[in-house]
Amino acid sequence: MPAECTTSLLILQDRDMNLQRIERELVELPLERAATRKKIEDLEAQIEAGKQKVRGVEVHGKALETEMAEIEEQILKYRSQQLLVKKNEEYQALTHEIERGQGKVSDLEEKEIELLYELDDARKALVKETADVSERIEMENRALVRLDEKEVNLKGEIDGAKEALASVQAEMDKQSMSIYRRVSRGLKFPIIVAQKNGTCQACHMKVSAAVDVEVRKGIEITTCDSCGRILYWDA
Repeated sequence: MPAECTTSLLILQDRDMNLQRIERELVELPLERAATRKKIEDLEAQIEAGKQKVRGVEVHGKALETEMAEIEEQILKYRSQQLLVKKNEEYQALTHEIERGQGKVSDLEEKEIELLYELDDARKALVKETADVSERIEMENRALVRLDEKEVNLKGEIDGAKEALASVQAEMDKQSMSIYRRVSRGLKFPIIVAQKNGTCQACHMKVSAAVDVEVRKGIEITTCDSCGRILYWDA
């Protein structure tokens, strides 16, 4: 059990850790918000990429339609010219161009059919992805709301935590406060830990015989001769 001299320090440590936790979480909140907003931006970009893919296929399809229309218009011109020519070789040359144009149109029509299937698949994929990603965006938006609520709660707690810490500090004697501040300056919490079976429960190193005796006595504040933390005896 902790001796009387360390019991107050344990209470002080608990209040100190609570205040530092609140302050740390308040500092981390903007980073958490930024990370969550970045997730939302990335998810929205994912939907936009799907839309761009659909638009790309649609643009390709319109380009095919335009190209086919131009070829068909040219075929009509060739047919009109056939009515005017008098030489057989000229007529045959125009016939060749017409057939070549018709072949191009046929190839483009096949591409257009393939493109229609591709467009249908892209649109279906976009609908599914939009639904899935929108759900994830909603989850991240709810996370932002929770962060706002957390900030309100932490700001509501911090004044009480400061008062609780100040109250304990006011009851501590100067020597104990001096030792506590010195130890806490260079170490991470917890800085007041149990010594059990002659071993510091923070660094797990065996303490010296002299330290073991002083901790068991519990009369004065004693620190671990390995890590420097304040020790109390745990039988």
